[in-house]
Amino acid sequence: MPSKIKGDVKSVKQFLDELKREVVKGVIWHIEAQLEADVEAWLHRGYHERRQGITRRSHARCQRCGTQAARAFSRNGHRQRQMVTTYGVLSFWLPRVVCECGGSVTIPFSMLQPYQRLWDDVVAQGVRWAEVGLSLRQMQTAIGDQLATQIGLRKLNQITQAVELPSAIELTSVPPIILLDAIWVTLLADTQTTQPDRLQRQRQVKAKQKVCVVVALGLYPQSGRWGILGWHVDHAESQAAWEALLLPLEQRGLYRQRGVELFIHDGGKGLIAALDLLYPTVPHQRCVFHKLRNLWHSIQTPAGLTPDQRRQLRLEILQPAQAIFYAASEKDAVGIQHALIEQFQHTQPQFVATLQRDWHDTIAFFRVLRRFPDWQRTALRTTSLLERVNRMLRRLFRPKGSFHSVTGLLSTVSRVLNPLRLF
Repeated sequence: MPSKIKGDVKSVKQFLDELKREVVKGVIWHIEAQLEADVEAWLHRGYHERRQGITRRSHARCQRCGTQAARAFSRNGHRQRQMVTTYGVLSFWLPRVVCECGGSVTIPFSMLQPYQRLWDDVVAQGVRWAEVGLSLRQMQTAIGDQLATQIGLRKLNQITQAVELPSAIELTSVPPIILLDAIWVTLLADTQTTQPDRLQRQRQVKAKQKVCVVVALGLYPQSGRWGILGWHVDHAESQAAWEALLLPLEQRGLYRQRGVELFIHDGGKGLIAALDLLYPTVPHQRCVFHKLRNLWHSIQTPAGLTPDQRRQLRLEILQPAQAIFYAASEKDAVGIQHALIEQFQHTQPQFVATLQRDWHDTIAFFRVLRRFPDWQRTALRTTSLLERVNRMLRRLFRPKGSFHSVTGLLSTVSRVLNPLRLF
């Protein structure tokens, strides 16, 4: 019985291999037929048809004399070409055309670009892999196993860049809560100078510089659904950098009239300037975590205390401030703030100044809750959700140390963020 099963398995494998060979033959036949049809279309005549009397101008062009007169062109046999497809590496015959001057004629084939080595189905497969978060080396391994050939990481990187940014199409729905944050990473920038290595080869000299990836995340507090809206790489968290991220989102439909109710961020000056310019009527909420962290560092402790005593003193001062964000209403939150100011205005002036700074934006979520009391309060106060996404990026950034190009950086970012896109 086992030998019969083994024989059946072998026969099935043979059947599948034979089926694949027949499919490949059919694909090659259709490719060659289409190429011949293109040549016939641009020469304006079929096989063995005389060219006398043909006066039409062709889209084909002679590489030597530059003429486009169809009557000057004639067929000149074929040459073999190879193409990497999802069916494997296919070899087919490419028609050749020659001009009466002896020059080679470039034919604008409908399904083949000059110097193209990857078929469109392989590129589409690479795009799908990039969208689900596969790394370049994982793609390279999968192609090697599936197609028995190798594609360079550079080419796969170019394919990945086709999906590095979310689509420019209009958003089908607009999330009411937008979280904004940036993550910093090291990039090796070209200094436009070279120096010899140990083998006396001239190598470009690169210098480390910090760049930031600014990210926008959309959240639906009614259902908890969320996704990435867009990202952008720039040299600083400047107003221009944030505008480069927000302007395309606004063009896709992200504005107040379509339902944007609140922006949550950490309070960067460039970001605030961009939001005041583009969204002057939408409330801004300072991230509560960042606010409490600033309050923690603003507390002054007397000299001579142990680390544990300093920590305990800070906790005793900060815990009443935390109650602001759990207050039942904005009025109660203001009452807690006034009580803290009266209590610490003489002993902790920096703490009081930090508490009063950006107060209007610190409790902006109360104004949103008045309009939408069913929304989760915790979703309106912090950028924690986006911080978790940034943590996924840092896991890839830290082992690399630094990136040699913006292309490589964007490829890594898109590997994480593309599967989380929100349309």
